[in-house]
Amino acid sequence: MLTGFNTDIEYGGTTYHVQTEDRGGKNPLIESLIYVGGEILASRRTEYRNLLEAGADENAIRILMERQHRAIVEAIRSGRIDLLTQPAASDEGDTTVVARSPLAASARKVETSRSLDEVIAQWLEEQRRGVTLKLQVEGADRLLAGQPFAVTVKTLNQDAGHGVPAQVEIRFVSTATKPMVLANGSTDASGVFKAGGTLPPLDKGTGILVVTARAGNSVAEAKFLVSKA
Repeated sequence: MLTGFNTDIEYGGTTYHVQTEDRGGKNPLIESLIYVGGEILASRRTEYRNLLEAGADENAIRILMERQHRAIVEAIRSGRIDLLTQPAASDEGDTTVVARSPLAASARKVETSRSLDEVIAQWLEEQRRGVTLKLQVEGADRLLAGQPFAVTVKTLNQDAGHGVPAQVEIRFVSTATKPMVLANGSTDASGVFKAGGTLPPLDKGTGILVVTARAGNSVAEAKFLVSKA
């Protein structure tokens, strides 16, 4: 069972508390509860048994949990409380919703491009099918050995163009030294990973910064020249 998320959001004079937890164990379910004044306004659940059967690891489930939590928080912040109380899609893997109390009077509709169910269902579908990754790296245009660097890595679905969660590793490789890992970790739910530090010195040979991203069976890599200072 993974550690959950808790967030308070104030909108239109009303404070909403969002709690997202992994039920885990024999009940592979991510459950989000939305509270107003101590009462449950709605609940949102996503079953991920099919992902476990497909070999998804703990990190994939954690990203799904974070994505569901953030989607709910953003829905409230944009005034789309209706997304949390309307019936969800019935396709396998989609979220379910249970309304517990009347819609808050302060909630108003604001047009958004995708509903909460579409955001989460899209992620589930990508996990089932796999995606072809595309990398965008900012800040790697002019890298100098022995100098500070800061890069922003964006991992995208090559076909759809939107960001997807992935694992990222940044290495320094040269002809004179052994490869060195400078940073590694997970992107956020929108596929963004930021890293910085100081590049190793380069007395001789050629240096390259290698950025590698992995999502499921898909791997993308980008290389950037590191020049002598």
